[in-house]
Amino acid sequence: MNNETYIEVNRTSQLMNKMRKFSVLIDGVEAGKIKDGGRLRIDLEPGEHEIQVKIDWCVSQTLRFTLDEGEALKFRCGSPVRGWKMFFGLFYVLADPEKYSFIEQE
Repeated sequence: MNNETYIEVNRTSQLMNKMRKFSVLIDGVEAGKIKDGGRLRIDLEPGEHEIQVKIDWCVSQTLRFTLDEGEALKFRCGSPVRGWKMFFGLFYVLADPEKYSFIEQE
């Protein structure tokens, strides 16, 4: 594997989950954990992959991507539950856990 073939995941900083880590899942397997405001580099084989982030039982929607030999892709993750939406945090966790966190390509 080329050591220049990797992805980088950056996590936004927010008050709601400040002391908790998100698990980063690649193809359904935990590849690492990322702290609030942190960055995680994951070396991967070229090809098609799926990425998600997870906190407790809340797993983000699946994002599919293709990684070419020697390519580096960047992703951003976090939770859209901030500001006034924090009052509905329990709703997100219980009724719509896929929307409690997000992962997107930068």
